[in-house]
Amino acid sequence: MIKILLATDYLLVVNFLASLALFLHCVFALNRMNHRSNHLVRAWYVISAVGAFGVITGPLYGYISPQPAEVISNVGVAGLLAGGWIYRNRRATDIGEPR
Repeated sequence: MIKILLATDYLLVVNFLASLALFLHCVFALNRMNHRSNHLVRAWYVISAVGAFGVITGPLYGYISPQPAEVISNVGVAGLLAGGWIYRNRRATDIGEPR
């Protein structure tokens, strides 16, 4: 019983952190958009942010045992967005090339 409880708590923490990263990425991306931004991309960010916010606030309403597939999905999407962010900002950590 203790192992199941600990595994559930770990899944809850991992799901919370992945959803928090996804929510913050979506909010920051929406903040950078203007009236000429693609509306389908904007809709995807809004829907993702609302879904991530729902996962973040889920424990307030008694949702404390996330399904493993949901956790894997949230971690995967957060990883894809983090990979894109790292790729886009790779010059900030680059040691430089000889010119």
